[in-house]
Order: sequence, then C-alpha cells, then structure tokens
Amino acid sequence: MLTIRPFQASENDYQVMATVYGALAPDAPYTANEWQVRDELHNPQLILYRVIGEFDRVAVGYAEYMQPMWCADPSYIELSVYVHPAYQGRGLGTALWQHLQQAWQQYHPRYVLVKVREDWQTGFAFAIRHGFREQRRVWTSRLDVTDFDPTPFQGALARVAEQRIEIHSFAALATADSDFWHKLYELECQTTTDVPLAFPIAIPPYEQWIKLYQPEHGAVWEGSFAAIADGQVVGLSTLETIDNETDVEVGFTAVRRDYRGRGIALALKLHTIAYAKAMGVTGIRTDNDSTNQAMWHINQRLGFLRGPVWVVLRRQEQEEVR
Repeated sequence: MLTIRPFQASENDYQVMATVYGALAPDAPYTANEWQVRDELHNPQLILYRVIGEFDRVAVGYAEYMQPMWCADPSYIELSVYVHPAYQGRGLGTALWQHLQQAWQQYHPRYVLVKVREDWQTGFAFAIRHGFREQRRVWTSRLDVTDFDPTPFQGALARVAEQRIEIHSFAALATADSDFWHKLYELECQTTTDVPLAFPIAIPPYEQWIKLYQPEHGAVWEGSFAAIADGQVVGLSTLETIDNETDVEVGFTAVRRDYRGRGIALALKLHTIAYAKAMGVTGIRTDNDSTNQAMWHINQRLGFLRGPVWVVLRRQEQEEVR
C-alpha cells in the first residue's frame, strides 16, 4: 500500500534521503549527515516542507519544496521529488507530486523550479509532461589534484602580486583582523547578485550567512582564500569538506566587479589547489553553470573535467503581476 507521511528530523529519515538519493546518483551521493547539515543551514524563516513516500511501510521516496535561501522573491519555490529506482513506475512519484501541489497552494507561488539530471529520462519526461520548461544547465566538474602541475601557472600568481594584491587564508585573516568576517560579508553582498541562478538573488542576513562558514558545517578556513587590496577584501574562493570523501568542493568563488579581469579568480583557485595538494586531497569538485562561461573557462584551463549535467526547469503557476 502506498502512503505519504510527514518527514521527521530524525536519523532514520535523513538516512532514507541518503539511501534514495544515493541510488539515483551513486556517483555523487550525500550522507545522512550532509542532508541534516543542509537543513541546519536553511533559514528557518523560509518555507521548507518535506514528506516521505512509503510502499507497505518501507520508505522508498521523498519529496519537498522550499523557498531558496538566496532568493529575493518569495513567489519562487524549489521542488524535489525522488523515488528509489527499484520502486519507480508504481505511481509514487505522481502521488508525491500531487501531494506537494496541494500543500503549496497556501503560499500562492508564481514559479516552481525543479532540477533533473540529464540522464534521468523518466524524471525529465515527468517534468516536461507537467509543464516545466528548461531554463539552464549546471554540472559538477572535478580536478584530479594528484596529477595537477602548477608550473605553467606561476606567472598568474606573479601577475596578481605585481598589482599589490595579497592572498591569504581565511584562518590567517580572521586571526589578524577582527572585522574580517564583516568585510567578507560586504564583498558577498556586492558579488552574490552576479551569481547565475534561476531566481532573483538576495544574500541572507549576516546571522544566517555566517553559519555557512562554520567548520562544523564543512567550511575549511585554512583552505579558503581571500584577495586583499588596500585593506579591502576584493575576491574569495572557498573550500568545503565532503563526508566520507577524500575530495573537497568549492563553495563560492567571486571577485569584486572593479577588480575583475586582473587574474584574481585564477590566483585564488591556484591557492586552494595548492592547499588541497599539500593536505593529500585527491580531488576538488566545483559547480558550473551554462550561463557563466567565464568561470567554466578558468576551470577548464586548470584541468577540471565535466561531470553529470543537471537541467534546471521552471513551471509558471500564476501570471506575473504588472
């Protein structure tokens, strides 16, 4: 018998998420702990609704919708519907979708976003059938740190140094400057709006934002670097840990608009790679967007290889108010 029940923030239900998602994406799984950390980082003032789907009391799927933390417009929500491959084709995906549709009516969303892996043919067809249309494509790329040769890039580091731009780790800067985190937040306020996303962007309040940089949430202060010019933070590139992996991932790379085109982003990435190599990390993963070719070209130059592609789709629920 098919049943849908509320999600419980328990070890068991987070493990359900890990098991289902891991079966769908075995090359890029998330642990139960990583799903829990993601929930802890979600702004509690924003919508997050999740249910578990069961067959004969066995949890084999889950679905959720949320208001993205970086979204400036509350009329956008993100949707996810995941069913274990062994239980697909039995109506659970449709039941979860219909349940979410009923649940979100109270919020009157204008747009619903969904992200489907390109090779998930069943999920992609389901989204198209229910009125979703493609907006952009994103993918995770990976650099094999063990084979990386920094020699061809020494000129890139010298170029930045000649401009009197210094690059230091977050750990060193936080120790030397008590106001460092506020300076970093100011930079992200200036650069986040340039990040390619499927919705209007706004940075979270400082109290919520700073949680992203806590070590217990995966932040690596020693491996995250900022570019400093005249006492100001003008660029950053961050690293985060991945549970049960010898890889790390890039959280955010950005450069202030008036400092772009000077090679700062490349130099910052070279520092993160050098740190990873020194620490015995096997690889670095980063997300790329089809609408941000400049960053993708930097990553390709460094040797990052493209992984599975995700398609971001959007469905319009209501007409725009003009």
